[in-house]
Amino acid sequence: MNTKYQMWLTHNAEAEKLRIPVLPEKFGVSIGSKNSTVDVVGLGEIVIKQSRPAYQFSFSSFFPAQSFPGLMVSSITPPLDCVEKIKSWIESDKPIHLIITDVDVDVYCTIEKFSYYEQGGDVGTIYYDMTVKEYREVTVRKVTVDTPTATATIEKTETRVDNTTTPQTYTVKNGDCLWNIAKKFYGNGAKYTVIYNANKNVIGNNPNLIYAGQVLAIPEA
Repeated sequence: MNTKYQMWLTHNAEAEKLRIPVLPEKFGVSIGSKNSTVDVVGLGEIVIKQSRPAYQFSFSSFFPAQSFPGLMVSSITPPLDCVEKIKSWIESDKPIHLIITDVDVDVYCTIEKFSYYEQGGDVGTIYYDMTVKEYREVTVRKVTVDTPTATATIEKTETRVDNTTTPQTYTVKNGDCLWNIAKKFYGNGAKYTVIYNANKNVIGNNPNLIYAGQVLAIPEA
């Protein structure tokens, strides 16, 4: 596909990234309004302006099992790995970061809906529908009161969204190996390298040698 657009979902301060391999055919944006109206005798209907609601974005695409001409990435990530990554983000208490280059979409979001399925004739490919909603940090207001003059000032401070997650830890027990620990946390023992790479300073050069009492960081897979 000849396009310069790129669509990314990232998490944990950009440490975890997923580039959407096939751009959606349609990308929906819902803005809405929370304005309310009242009828005032003699004036008729009055609109009461409220702060705008969060933007909502929805799109559908698929994670391909095989390469094809419309692919936006140079190598394919197994579709189930993409699904598991998104599911782990849903379970996190931190928002994701949605970025679409060249169309000025750069916003933190919560994943409101994620459904996926396979269909006949395309074994291994996973189709999905996703809806995300704009995430906004709570605004902190600082109130300063001047007692003698009975005046007050309010300073409005915008806070930066922090979607950094704290990694889990695991204390090694007798009989443990990295394969079994990866199986426990990721459901796939073959991902033991993720744990090893994050703990080389603890384990050393041989991933087969771990000892009871060692505390290992368990990063997001």
